[in-house]
Amino acid sequence: MASPQPPSTPKSTRPTITTPHRRTNSASHASPIDFKPKSSAARRMSMTATSQSASLTPQTFWERATENEQLVLAGLVTSLMLCGILYSLVQSTSLDTSEIHHHSLPHRAAYFARKSNILNVVFVKRAWGWTSLLYLVHLFASSSSPSSIRSGPGGKARKLGIWILATVAWLLFTSWFFGAGLGDRIIALTGGNCAVPLPKDADLKAARDIFPTLFTAGESSRTVTQNQAGKIYVPLPHQFCSGTPLTVNTFPQLFSLIPAYANLKATSNHESLQALPRPRWHRGFDISGHAFLLTLSVMVLGRELAETWRSWAATSSRRRRVATNNDSTISLIRRWSSIVASGLVGIWCWMILMTGIYFHNPPEKLSGLVLGLSTAYLINVLIPPSSSPSPFNPILTPNAAFSRPSAALRSGGSFDENAARRGAVVDDGVIYEDPSESSGEDEAKKARSRNDVREKVE
Repeated sequence: MASPQPPSTPKSTRPTITTPHRRTNSASHASPIDFKPKSSAARRMSMTATSQSASLTPQTFWERATENEQLVLAGLVTSLMLCGILYSLVQSTSLDTSEIHHHSLPHRAAYFARKSNILNVVFVKRAWGWTSLLYLVHLFASSSSPSSIRSGPGGKARKLGIWILATVAWLLFTSWFFGAGLGDRIIALTGGNCAVPLPKDADLKAARDIFPTLFTAGESSRTVTQNQAGKIYVPLPHQFCSGTPLTVNTFPQLFSLIPAYANLKATSNHESLQALPRPRWHRGFDISGHAFLLTLSVMVLGRELAETWRSWAATSSRRRRVATNNDSTISLIRRWSSIVASGLVGIWCWMILMTGIYFHNPPEKLSGLVLGLSTAYLINVLIPPSSSPSPFNPILTPNAAFSRPSAALRSGGSFDENAARRGAVVDDGVIYEDPSESSGEDEAKKARSRNDVREKVE
């Protein structure tokens, strides 16, 4: 009688547990498309992971440029000015604007060599007004979301401070620097003279008795005779080129040379233009005000637009797309102010090139460029930009949407990592669960998993 065979024993006494919905044979072939997060928190987590992984891939040229916009803009305006200076030296196109007689020269053939060109009259003469308008519109129409790039705490206040500092620098150079503007003071200290043309019907002999230092522009001699050709100029005190109006009351010696001057009434600051042209500087070192102001405008406006330019560069590279369905009035104002302000930066760059080609001598142009860049650098030192986004400070994940760990978790309680991966956010290297979004879904999945395990064991 054959002895009964003992029942075969399995190789492992541990029950096999199969987790539902797990891809067991395709781990090495998984792709982001295979994972379809359902909860909103999981989708945010997926977007954050995508942005972090994208930061590890090579950046495009435009993304690198917009992340260092101040260096790029400084290099751009410097290159334009140097190219303009080189062209002016080769072609002899530049006009020495420190000579007073250049205001009486006929218009030059090149359109942008004339001060009456449309860009100079409409835009450059009001450069800081245009820059301030678009800067402030773009600033107050911008989002104050904590996800804004490089905004940091108090982002709008910091940006408003940038504009205030730049405005103060513009006023110091053009209007007031403990009296006259800095530009006028430098001209006066370097030997410049404030002057006005002598009226044609004035008695030259009487003029020589009152003003012994009459001169003609371009002549080496500072004195003139009645037979000398050229326009004769009368030197004036410096304040008349720094804002003090030239009228019968402020400088009667000059008006005494004009016939019937007693009939002129000084009723406004522009009364003097009826008899005499505006007083202007002659010689001295005239720092290019256009080079300074346009350079400063490009740097300040470019810093405000940098965040918008970065978003445009990221969208064009197709490496990050953020869905926006906000067509509110504020968003439209921001969008169009960004476009118009970017066009204004282009106009300023073009006029920097035209200044380099047609106006001032090379040292005056370079000094205006250096002064503008130095002012922008000082503003960046006083109000530095906030830190750049990083994988540890993602820009697409709002912090307010997630909860902090409970007291039980902080004291060493249990932690469901799988649930946290579905509906939580990384914070300082720890994954916290958002129970408001994943509790119901997690309970249902746990129940299904227990049922499946029970069926397989039975």
